[in-house]
Amino acid sequence: MRRDYNPRHWREELRMRVAWVRLAASIALVLLSAAAFGDDLAGPVTFVPWKVLMPGDAPPKSPLTLFWIPASADDFKHSDMLFSRSLTAYSAQCVAMDVVRADDTAMIEKLGASGALPAAVLVDADGRQLGKVANERGVLRVSDVERVVRDQVRAREAEVDAELDAARRKVMTDRDAAVVTFKSIWDLRCLCPRQARAAERELKRLGVELADAH
Repeated sequence: MRRDYNPRHWREELRMRVAWVRLAASIALVLLSAAAFGDDLAGPVTFVPWKVLMPGDAPPKSPLTLFWIPASADDFKHSDMLFSRSLTAYSAQCVAMDVVRADDTAMIEKLGASGALPAAVLVDADGRQLGKVANERGVLRVSDVERVVRDQVRAREAEVDAELDAARRKVMTDRDAAVVTFKSIWDLRCLCPRQARAAERELKRLGVELADAH
């Protein structure tokens, strides 16, 4: 159904968008400054490459996506979720890091995260929820979020290892099916690089070239 034009509503929406964009930019500047002066701190600064989603925005496709829903803009600005070596490392393995605004009720309901905020939800490429972390007395513990992501990445790696072993056994009886499996594992090279390299070697033994192999 088409929504009637309401100048006050659209001005408020624009104001909120500008506020979040400015907040994200200010956080980025603070983090970059901290990284630049890392020698004066107790250790290297590692900040998570969060992307703030505006209401109605479709999150980018990724094998795994971690959605962080802060309770407010102030919560976002001061949360320990901004800094995490583990989450930053997982982002390099194509685990997307997205921030959902507290007023984005449609996305929050879609994620099954309605309730007390802040919260975090991990989903797969099909949007299926793999894990959810609730807050404790209003605080979202980054260590709990790291554990959920770590466990799911390890579980996916174990599944791919099993697929790799099964394909190796299948080579002698069903070469074509084995090739399909090896190629599907290669497609997961960002999330599971070790298994993808093994699949690439198996394909080379079978005389199958990958156009985008490095």
